[in-house]
Amino acid sequence: MANDVPNDPLDVERGYWQKQAQEEEEELEDPLGPRTARVIPFVEDRRNCLLVEPGAPLPPEVMASLQPALKNAIQVRYQLEDSELAAEPLPDGENRRQILLYEAAEGGAGVLRQLVDDPGALAQVAREALALCHFDPDTGEDRRRAPGANEDCEAACYDCLMSYSNQPDHKLLDRHLLSDLLLALTTATVYTSPTGYDRAEHLRRLKALCDSDLEREWLDFLEARNLRLPDEAQVLIPECGTRPDFLYRDKMVAVYIDGPHHLYPDRARRDLQHTECLEDRGYSIFRFGAAEDWEARTALLR
Repeated sequence: MANDVPNDPLDVERGYWQKQAQEEEEELEDPLGPRTARVIPFVEDRRNCLLVEPGAPLPPEVMASLQPALKNAIQVRYQLEDSELAAEPLPDGENRRQILLYEAAEGGAGVLRQLVDDPGALAQVAREALALCHFDPDTGEDRRRAPGANEDCEAACYDCLMSYSNQPDHKLLDRHLLSDLLLALTTATVYTSPTGYDRAEHLRRLKALCDSDLEREWLDFLEARNLRLPDEAQVLIPECGTRPDFLYRDKMVAVYIDGPHHLYPDRARRDLQHTECLEDRGYSIFRFGAAEDWEARTALLR
C-alpha cells in the first residue's frame, strides 16, 4: 500500500476520513456517534495490450533487442509519442519468454488492435523496424548508421534500440541479431484465432469434434496452407434442422465436407433443402466434396 493512501476509518454518513484517535475518543464519549467503516481506496483502468511470444524460444539478447525494435517501429508507424506505448519482458528481465506491449494511456489509440485485425500490419511494422535498425527493408543490407549520423552503429545506438528507459538492457542490445528475423516478418500475414486459444489448440479442439476422417483431412488442408480455421464445428442450427460441419460465425459461412454418400439422390435432396433454408437466413454455403479439387477453392476461405 502506498504511503499516501488513507488508512483511517471513513465516516460513511458524512464522507470524511476520520483519524484513529478521534474515532476512539468519540466511541468513548458517544456510543451512538457517527457510523464509520475502514475503507481502502483503489483505482483500476483498462488498457489495450498485446503479448508477443515467439514460436520457438529465442536467446535473451534477441528478445531484449526485439522488444525496443517492435516498440519503436510501432510508434513510428502509427505516429505515437514515446509515452503512449510501453513494453516489458515477461515473466521478467532474467527470463525473457514474452514481450508485453501495452498502450500506456487508458483507452489508447487502438494501434495494438490494428496489429491483430489488419493481416498486413505486422509486416509493415517489421519493415519499419528494419529501417530503424539501419537495414534496408527490402534486401536486409546493412546501412550501418541512421540518416544524418556521423558514426557507424556497431551494435546499438540511440537512433535504433537504445533509450534512457531501457538502460539496464543496453549490454544485451544488438541490432545484428534481428536482421534475419525482421526480414522474415516483412512477409508475414496475421491470422487471428476465433477463440481465446492459440491456433494449435483451436485446431486440436476442432478435430476432436469432427465426425469423419475427411473432415479432419480438410482441417489439415487449411493448416498446411495457413488458411483461416473455422470458428466452430458441428453446431446445430435448429431452424433448418441441420448441423454444418464447420461455421465461420462472423462471415455467416457454413461449410460441409461431403463424402461419397452425399451423391445419393435422397441425401442430395435433403442437402438442397438445408442449403435453401440456411441461405434464407443469410448464410453462405460452401461444400467440399471428397473428389473435388480443394486447392482451386481456397480463395473462398481467405
